[in-house]
Amino acid sequence: MASIKEIANACGVSPTTVSRILSHDPSLSVSSAVRGKVEAEAQRMDYRTPRQKRSERTFNISLALAPFDKPGFEERLVEKYQEIAGRRYNIRLYTPREESDGIIAIGEFSRDEVKDFENSSANLVMINNLGTSYSHDSIMMDYAQSEEKAVRMFEEKGIRTAGYIGGIYDRVSLRIGLNRAKEFESLFRKYNMYDPECFIVSSMREESGYESMMSIKKLPQAFIFGDPESARGALKALRERHAEAVSVTYVNFFAEDACSDYALLLFPSDILCTTLKLLVEKIKGERKQSYSIYAPSALMKIIP
Repeated sequence: MASIKEIANACGVSPTTVSRILSHDPSLSVSSAVRGKVEAEAQRMDYRTPRQKRSERTFNISLALAPFDKPGFEERLVEKYQEIAGRRYNIRLYTPREESDGIIAIGEFSRDEVKDFENSSANLVMINNLGTSYSHDSIMMDYAQSEEKAVRMFEEKGIRTAGYIGGIYDRVSLRIGLNRAKEFESLFRKYNMYDPECFIVSSMREESGYESMMSIKKLPQAFIFGDPESARGALKALRERHAEAVSVTYVNFFAEDACSDYALLLFPSDILCTTLKLLVEKIKGERKQSYSIYAPSALMKIIP
């Protein structure tokens, strides 16, 4: 790559003049011929200003993920973020004490864990971590509003009976799926749709979804599926029973996992893009002020 001195020698001007021309210094007074000659020579020599070099470098971004889904989602999310970010960003899973240009942390973490993130990088975006400080960017997803939106959609469609089939997965001392089942039970009661015979919580397996659907004697008009695996089995059973019902699948990041009529997508792609945008602004020094954003999840119609 060419240097300012080489461009200056080729154009017969001083390195200072070249630097000011390429930096677009408005106070510099030179002829348009000289300016054009320098710019053309810089382009021919593939010269990059320091600012261009900084913007073209590869950034290492780490994902720190709390355990809120079954094993394997972490690697899929890295791939999804990498697809969104492009080749100028190296997306990887967070490793303690490994320095990064920036960290995206999704889920709830302890104060000590947040401290570890801050020690690994000066640039941090937190998603769904309650009680964090304003020293870094944060995004909160409104689960409650989104879950109620799905049940309210049933009501708006004139649906009076609804069921829930979802699983629970035990991981790292957490019962994944239990809270969402409790939330939907509360919502079904609120909208007078709750029927204990149609509200089944088992395990996050396709077989469990199938067996649960087959066990219901009188099928309701609509279903919420608490996870994609239960949904696949339940929908298979629904087809075998030659029955129809409006269906919504609760998914975290991957709308493509939903085979129902709708997906309740907890983390839409727009949110993933926003986290990258916030982080890159901080990495490049384009912004010092931290932002706190409150956003809803997405209820999406699935197109076959």
